[in-house]
Amino acid sequence: MDRLPALFLAFFVSFPVFAQAPGSFLQIETKTLDKKDFVFPDDMRAEALNIVLLAIGTERENGTWQGDALVEWYTAFDSEGALSDDVMAWHFSVLKVPFFVKGLIRGGMADSYKDKLPLDQAAALFIKDVEGFAATAGVAVDGQPTIVLVTPDGQLQEIFKGEVSEESLAAVMASVAKYLPEQAEPAN
Repeated sequence: MDRLPALFLAFFVSFPVFAQAPGSFLQIETKTLDKKDFVFPDDMRAEALNIVLLAIGTERENGTWQGDALVEWYTAFDSEGALSDDVMAWHFSVLKVPFFVKGLIRGGMADSYKDKLPLDQAAALFIKDVEGFAATAGVAVDGQPTIVLVTPDGQLQEIFKGEVSEESLAAVMASVAKYLPEQAEPAN
């Protein structure tokens, strides 16, 4: 009988209950910058593809720079006509901060991003383990803006890094096109 508890414990140690599959996002409850409840990534709602713009940093100045660079990415996607109900871009800053500054950070982000992107498609993800969050998704914490293409069922497809440029925008847009529904040919 002494072995039964040991076997039971070994089973649960070997098979963690809350383990995520590699290359997936952890689920995080937050509020969007317009103060609505949001569950990341479950509440992303594009019909064909979600473009997840991630600012993942361990230093405040770098995180601010990444956030601004990702607003430029959003503007570029919008200028290309890439955004619709089929393809939606979501802006998330991943942060580890004390609980008492979360409201200040969320408010500052809302003020900074107002009129630059939809506040209902942006949020701060407050987590304790930034590196663990990134590792679970297969994303490097390297101080660079991160773009992740995610299907409506939550599958991470492709990851891009860096600032927007003509070349980087063309590369991301070519990948986005692979996930768009086929357009019917007009009848003649």
